[in-house]
Amino acid sequence: MEIRISIRSFLLISLLCSQVKAFTLNNSAAASFKNDEIKINIAEIDCPNLDNITYTDLLDIAQEAANRFWNTVPTSSLELVRGSVQSVSSNFYTEQICSNSDTNNCTPNAALVVSSDILISCNNNSANFSGSSHVLAVGAPNNIDGENINGALILINDSGTFDTLSRDEQIAVIAHELGHAVGLGHSQHDHNLMYYSSVSTRYKVGEDDSDGISWLYPSGQPFSGGCGTINLVDNEGPKNGFLTFLLGVFLIIVMRKLRNLIRPNYRAF
Repeated sequence: MEIRISIRSFLLISLLCSQVKAFTLNNSAAASFKNDEIKINIAEIDCPNLDNITYTDLLDIAQEAANRFWNTVPTSSLELVRGSVQSVSSNFYTEQICSNSDTNNCTPNAALVVSSDILISCNNNSANFSGSSHVLAVGAPNNIDGENINGALILINDSGTFDTLSRDEQIAVIAHELGHAVGLGHSQHDHNLMYYSSVSTRYKVGEDDSDGISWLYPSGQPFSGGCGTINLVDNEGPKNGFLTFLLGVFLIIVMRKLRNLIRPNYRAF
């Protein structure tokens, strides 16, 4: 029997090697953008409570968020690049990102589907932010075709306090949402950018962040970073390296037959 192991599969074997932190994905298809170069665009929407932040400012913040965090991971091929200001419908300011109320199983609102790349817009619909000004932004892939993300949306809470944050804090917030936009869910460990709650300002990605983005967008080079699983909790991995490899090969075979069983549960934000 011939066994062919893809780059992603090789990474999965590597991620089983020790007691590690955990990353999650935010869609049941484990989807990612087909192209590694993804543009970050800004919606041309009037934001009354963000009137001291221009479209150029948002582009600058988004580009710095990409360069400071996601574009620095050597084991990932992902490259987030500066896009442009785009004219969009006012729906992006007023409507919900999900057409249903269950954000853990979000059905994307067709009125807000992003055709390609990543779009950042402000929004004043409190339902997107759990009715709280403390939720600064939300982000999710909202145009998925099978295992491919075509487009993703980030909404900044226009009733929140984003404009009062320091520049570094704004960059960290947008970087977190960019992680969601490209397919990552939350980490349960607060030293990671994808931790579910805001903590002190971050200046680099954590182990879960690096492992997750490398799994979704592998660079094609042997994985040399820390080990991580795709479970929701820490796990004790096998101690013996050879047994780890055998276990990994076994999992690859199982994956080919029962792939849905190893995919993470959908988490919208």
